[in-house]
Amino acid sequence: MKEAFQKHLQRKFSLRMHMFAILMATTLSGALFSKILLLIDVADFRIRYPLSVLFAYLVFFLCIKLWIFCISSSRTESSNAFDYFDLPIGRISGGRGNSSIHGGGGQFSGAGASTSFDGQDTAIAEGAVLTVADNTSVNSSSDGIDKATGGTTGSLGDNNIIVAAIVLIVLLAAILISAVYVVYSAPAILSEAAFQGVLVASLMKRTRTISDKAWVGSIFKATWKPFAVTLVVAISAGFVLHSYFPNAVKLADILWN
Repeated sequence: MKEAFQKHLQRKFSLRMHMFAILMATTLSGALFSKILLLIDVADFRIRYPLSVLFAYLVFFLCIKLWIFCISSSRTESSNAFDYFDLPIGRISGGRGNSSIHGGGGQFSGAGASTSFDGQDTAIAEGAVLTVADNTSVNSSSDGIDKATGGTTGSLGDNNIIVAAIVLIVLLAAILISAVYVVYSAPAILSEAAFQGVLVASLMKRTRTISDKAWVGSIFKATWKPFAVTLVVAISAGFVLHSYFPNAVKLADILWN
C-alpha cells in the first residue's frame, strides 16, 4: 500500500517542482532573517550566518507541513512569479594625472663683461645643476618608496578580496549542491512525508489532524546531511570573513568598497 500510494502521488504531482518552490522559500527566509538580525545590531558574521541557516531549516519544515496540509485538503496553489535580485555592481574609477614642470631660462647680456663675471656665472650654473640633480634624486627615492608601499597595500587588499570571493563561492556552491540533492530526491522525500502524514491521519477515525511525529522524522532523516553541510560551510565562512574583515557587517562592505 505504501509503494502504491507513493507512485500515485508522484504521478499526480510534480514533486521536484514543489520541492524547488519550498527551497526557494527556505532560502529567501534565511536571507530575510539575516537582514533582520542586521537591523537589531547582530552584525557578526560568525553569529548571523549560522542562525540564518538554522532559521531557514525551521522554515523548511514549516513549508513541508503546509504542503502536506494542501495535499490532504486537495487544494493546490501554484505561483509562476519569480523575483530576481541584482547585486549592486560597484565601479571604482580612477584618473591619471600628468604633471610636467617647464622651466625657462633667462639671458643676461652686458657690454664689457669681464672674465671674473664669466667665472661667477659658471659657478652659479654648476650650483644650479647640482641642486636640480639632488632634488631629482630625492624625488626619485620618495617616489620609489611610495610605489613600493602602495604596491604592498594594494597586494594585501587584492588578497583579501580574493579570500572573500573564494568564501562566497564556496558558500554558494554548498547551498547549490545541497539544493540540487534535495530537489533530485524530492519524489522519495515528499511522498514518504505525505504517506506518513496524510495516510496516518486518514486511518484515524476520530481526527483528521496531521501527525507531526509521523513525517518530521522522515524529513529530518532525508535532509539533515545537506543542511549540516550548509551549516558547517556557513560557520566557516563567518569565521573567515570576520578574521579578514573584522569591521565589515555585510558582503557589500567587502566586495564593493
